[in-house]
Amino acid sequence: MVLAAPYANARPNPPLAASAGSTATSIGEFGSVPSEVSVGAPAAFAWEALDAHGDRVVTFSAAADLSVSESGTGANAPAWVNSSSAGPLTRAANGTFSIPASAWTGGLLGLSIDLGVSGPITVRLYGPLLPTVAGPIALTALPDLNHLVLYGATNVTNHLANQSRSYSAYWHVKDRFGDPAPGARLLIEFSTGTAENETVVPVLWSTGGTTGAWVNYSVNGSAGGTLTVVDEAGVALLGPMTVPAVGTGSTTSAPSLSPLALAGVTLLAVGGIGGIGALLYGGRPRRSPAPTGEEEELRRLAEGRATVVELLRRSGPLALPEIEARWEPPPAPPALADWVASLVTDGTLSATIGEGGRARFALAERPAAEPHVTLDEEALERGIARREAAVARDDEDGAGSDQPRA
Repeated sequence: MVLAAPYANARPNPPLAASAGSTATSIGEFGSVPSEVSVGAPAAFAWEALDAHGDRVVTFSAAADLSVSESGTGANAPAWVNSSSAGPLTRAANGTFSIPASAWTGGLLGLSIDLGVSGPITVRLYGPLLPTVAGPIALTALPDLNHLVLYGATNVTNHLANQSRSYSAYWHVKDRFGDPAPGARLLIEFSTGTAENETVVPVLWSTGGTTGAWVNYSVNGSAGGTLTVVDEAGVALLGPMTVPAVGTGSTTSAPSLSPLALAGVTLLAVGGIGGIGALLYGGRPRRSPAPTGEEEELRRLAEGRATVVELLRRSGPLALPEIEARWEPPPAPPALADWVASLVTDGTLSATIGEGGRARFALAERPAAEPHVTLDEEALERGIARREAAVARDDEDGAGSDQPRA
């Protein structure tokens, strides 16, 4: 925590009657006393030394102590204190702040207190060198509604990379000091780069003394962009999350798998390569990639297959549109469906029917030990010799007879 700024207000002017030679008999509050402050924002407090006639004793100065506590429990409240003349004050082990005599100027003590917790707070100025103990100051510290933190998301549904292009989740919300933040606002921003849409979501009380908000958003139109949740200080709390445009990535350009998905998986079960094609392309004609050299095509195939395998290893089972949406850099190449099909064919990937009848692909489980084939070269040579001998005998028998053999 950065120390609070020095006492923000200029030192109040002394009263018309000020005493330079009399003795201070009491300590009183000077100026207006704040009844509400915001955590994280410095609030100004001032006390003055008075003589028996109620005039300020401008020559007074004495060391003192300041306590800042939570009114309900009496526990020390997180706080930072600055003097307008002596600078930041040190907090002792017992939680009190030590005020040097040099903090008094012209019989006036000006302090700036920065609180780090919300709720009822009590401020007390006291010390054996003061003529009297000043009365306690009671105030309420309000949460910082501008600087927020999101945590503990529940009911998360993220379809930003799918056809619905929507996001929904309940997020718990607190201020930057960990306090509940009722009355705060979250701003949901969708930016296309050329236009921006903003939706305001209120933060409300939840169960267990916590606060939270539902973050629900559906992207309208066909433009892609980013979705970000920010607080009123403009700090990003969630995102930016990429939303692909319709016609790219995983939205409407993705092959429709539902019509032939079940039939495709059935064919896969018996090793039918046609089933893989139906599962991936949904009966639609494939896009033909630009012709390349044989070596370049093999390189692209190997790199593409390796990328698909690594992506599924990190993310778990995914549908083809989800694989396309996670491809880096976007957009996914036209041959992606071919690469997935080849990986299913050779057993690297498995395919199952997921929600909505869509096929989902995952890394296939491998047996503990792969089968090995060993070539016996001597046995191969003996077999070749026997075959050649048999062919030679057949040729000799055919040359010695004009009659066809039975």
